[in-house]
Amino acid sequence: MIDLQNTRLLAEVLRLQRWAGGDAVPADRVFGLMNGFESVINEENESPGVTEEQQEEVENMLEEIESGEQPADGMAIKERLHRDGIDELKAILVMKMCMLQSRFPDALKKLASSGSGFEHVSRFRTPEANWFGALHHLELIDTTDGAYREMHAVFSPCIPRAGEIIEPERGSRMRVANVTYVIGSQGESPGITQPILIPHVHLEALGNDEDNESGDTPSGEDK
Repeated sequence: MIDLQNTRLLAEVLRLQRWAGGDAVPADRVFGLMNGFESVINEENESPGVTEEQQEEVENMLEEIESGEQPADGMAIKERLHRDGIDELKAILVMKMCMLQSRFPDALKKLASSGSGFEHVSRFRTPEANWFGALHHLELIDTTDGAYREMHAVFSPCIPRAGEIIEPERGSRMRVANVTYVIGSQGESPGITQPILIPHVHLEALGNDEDNESGDTPSGEDK
């Protein structure tokens, strides 16, 4: 029997995750769980997991790679996994877990540099690194000297207010002169677009005197 209450609770959690992190969670998955689609619920329940036995087999392999008993080249690793009946995707999950736990670092380093086909495991981003929270899409507009030139489209945790200073990695500081909103749309299919307001942040370059006043006092000088 399908527990719709727990299914809808999962859908709400995923909906918040989608809101906070963009499109990492597919919209059809959230919609299907929210509305009790049996096909989507069954797919959720059938998601493959990693058993303790599978985890132990992969960890034993990593231990042997560290000790030099197991070659780290791709063919040898794939043959070992096939012989142990371990799916490569599950092996990668175990490797990522070991990385998060700071276990078998030498083995993972060998895999990353051996052309084994598992190099991407070393570039795995932790869940914390993928978390940006809710962001606003902004269009930065340069209005210095009466110009009106689009600079960058960026994401920001908040919408800057007039008078605030924006300091780029390269270039001079700029002051927020004004913020306007342009009506745009989101979605590619006809009839399914969603109107949205896009903040346009108008910037103007600070003069040399203003830049010095807003910056730090040079080293060795008193304020």
